[in-house]
Amino acid sequence: MTSRCLLPAAAFGALCLCAVSFGASAAPAPASPSPAPVTPASPSPVPAAPSAPTLSDALAAIAAYAPRALKEQGAPGVSIAITDRTHVISLLPLGFANVDAQTRVTPQTRFPIGSITKSMTALALMEKADAGELDTAAPVMRYLPDFAVRAGGKAVLVHQLLSHTAGIPDDYSLSPGYGDSVYDLQDAALLFPPGTSFAYSNDGYATAGAILAKLDHRSWSDAVTANVFIPIGMTHTSPVFTPETFADAAAGYVLRDQDRPQSNDPPLVAEGPFDLVDPAGSVISTPGDMAAYVRFYLNGGVTDSGKRLISHAAFEAMTTPDDMNGKPAGAAHAMLDEAPELYRKYGFGLAIVDDGGDRIIAHTGGIGGYTACMEANLTRGFGAIALSNLVEAPLHPCAVVRYAMAVLRAQSLGRPLPAAPPAPDPAAIANATDYGGTFRAADGTLVTIARADAGAQLRDGAATYHLYPRGEDTFWTDDPRFARFLLVFYRDDHRVVTDFTAGALQFVNPAYRGPTSFAYPAAYEALLGRYETSAFGQISATRVIEVRGRLTLDGTTQLVDKHDGTFRAGSDLVRFDHVFEGRPQRMWFDDIEMSRVELP
Repeated sequence: MTSRCLLPAAAFGALCLCAVSFGASAAPAPASPSPAPVTPASPSPVPAAPSAPTLSDALAAIAAYAPRALKEQGAPGVSIAITDRTHVISLLPLGFANVDAQTRVTPQTRFPIGSITKSMTALALMEKADAGELDTAAPVMRYLPDFAVRAGGKAVLVHQLLSHTAGIPDDYSLSPGYGDSVYDLQDAALLFPPGTSFAYSNDGYATAGAILAKLDHRSWSDAVTANVFIPIGMTHTSPVFTPETFADAAAGYVLRDQDRPQSNDPPLVAEGPFDLVDPAGSVISTPGDMAAYVRFYLNGGVTDSGKRLISHAAFEAMTTPDDMNGKPAGAAHAMLDEAPELYRKYGFGLAIVDDGGDRIIAHTGGIGGYTACMEANLTRGFGAIALSNLVEAPLHPCAVVRYAMAVLRAQSLGRPLPAAPPAPDPAAIANATDYGGTFRAADGTLVTIARADAGAQLRDGAATYHLYPRGEDTFWTDDPRFARFLLVFYRDDHRVVTDFTAGALQFVNPAYRGPTSFAYPAAYEALLGRYETSAFGQISATRVIEVRGRLTLDGTTQLVDKHDGTFRAGSDLVRFDHVFEGRPQRMWFDDIEMSRVELP
């Protein structure tokens, strides 16, 4: 249900690099003494040892890489702040806040920060814990008697909401208000017994926000403003989305074509402002304000004004992986390809990373035309934040943040600065030869796949197209014949590729030994079709299609019939209703309503 895209390089025009330096956290390293003059009689002079890189060197390396990182991410604009424990040391606004108006990003341009909001909700709750108003080990129902979820008799605890270990489904509801999202959970079942595993959940944080509102005796937005923004000095930050709060924000860009896989050069459209109040993701801020927020963590829970906002114990609880049945809370699998270790451990609203003994806190965010990335090295005292105006893309703006953190760490250790990352090759396929061969469709159509450079090409008739990885054994191709669906390859028991599907079409190679026609229940026929919904300023579309005798969403996610009128799609529940002329007109994806649209 999440759209990912890249903006074509041609959409950038000339990038504007405005680097504003605000001083340094430490004086530049003194220059190495000049070597003694070498006389002509000296046979082999020993070269002078290179000077340790200065902070200015590090900032220059980051500034040089940032425009390329923006171009490779594909966003119209980005704003990057780098801070130490006392002040912003570099601010880099790049590109366009609005492409049509040719408005540049400035230091004052605001961006939604998406899920980085979660840490702010968690922080405000830890203040309540310090005040004795909240016990994070208590059941949620102690504070929200109306909270209900099918939990098999197990209690959901507050700290499990904060560390995503409660088992609450993610985005079970897409309501613009958090109260309705919490109410909708009464129809949901936990994914696992509380405290036994990790599953990222926006609705879990909607529930946490409702607890904060209850304890603070005012709305979540007023509570987070009073408990976080004001004491930290975040004067240009808003907790909610409205047309008014978007007035000085960058325009957010999303895929124009929401009914098909991400291409390499998708057309983008700007989303209009929309209303949202969400403890999991509705904060809008500037890089300067977010740098102050990062400094709060760099200083162990103390604001720029010197006020300790949470106790040392509360700070440690936030920035230490929560307990998950005796193991550190965190994802067992990579949640982000570009940062596979980022969510392996998780505290309260913050990912926790060990970087060579350095303690890192981090989080990413993506919502309705915007993405964000934040990291802070608590050990060495520096951090970086990048905010961009493109809906979640493969690299987010994390590439520049991660490079900035690596450069700053090397400089602080007196080591040579790392080179900028190589440009990614979107067509690179590690095991490209696995997919080679000739494949035949039921109508006799042939396509041939062969290795090409670091990837693979598909020959369809007289034309040749690249394959671009989109997951395990799954590819997008720029062949217009397959525009609406990904190519999904299948293997036999010996891991040999035997066939692939493109939507309902199947192509087989000589190694295939299975059937070429499939039977499935006649009742499924009425379910086939395209369904759409609109949420967070985006239209999302999916197609229910039959693939190899099974119902799927877009040919990639199987709908498993539970034989009670519902289907399981991974961890989500799907059902159909509003039958008209024998065909359901509505599909429910958990509690998200999608309507049938008579389009291909």
